[in-house]
Amino acid sequence: MDYLFIFPTEAEAAPFRRLAPEAEVLISGVGMAATAATVAHLAQRDDVRERGCCVVLAGVAGSYTDSIAVGDVVEVASECCVELPERFRQTYNATCRISTLRSVRSATVHGAGCATSDAEVENMEGAALYAVASAMNICATELRAISNRVGEEFEKWHFEEATEVLASALISCITGN
Repeated sequence: MDYLFIFPTEAEAAPFRRLAPEAEVLISGVGMAATAATVAHLAQRDDVRERGCCVVLAGVAGSYTDSIAVGDVVEVASECCVELPERFRQTYNATCRISTLRSVRSATVHGAGCATSDAEVENMEGAALYAVASAMNICATELRAISNRVGEEFEKWHFEEATEVLASALISCITGN
């Protein structure tokens, strides 16, 4: 299977680029709008639509639960925009899986620390990936490394460590090791 990797920021992508310089890596930008635009653009590419290329969104996330530790890497099975009123919330699902990592539910948010009852992690892009991938019939999944507990100040995040373990996990997924 061919893979195409999307990272919200260059800082999240840098360790992976070092380990896999031949991999196709795109920087989408932070947030749902930037991610949706990137995935919609990719859906127009022949290699993504016709050859079964898997689009992998990768980056850091915060954990809501003590059962997912800082430094863990997870594969996100579903996303929900928790900032929407409950009657408008929709769950978006991965359209494929690429790992045996723990499968989790995630909340896609615009700001940190939104209250949610069933998500295990939070990020700012995932729902957009899954919504567009489903609408455009493309294979997409999301891997996240936990850099912090939800609500912690950025200065307390373990960003660099998380991006390093994420890069290693991505390499394991694509090589089967």
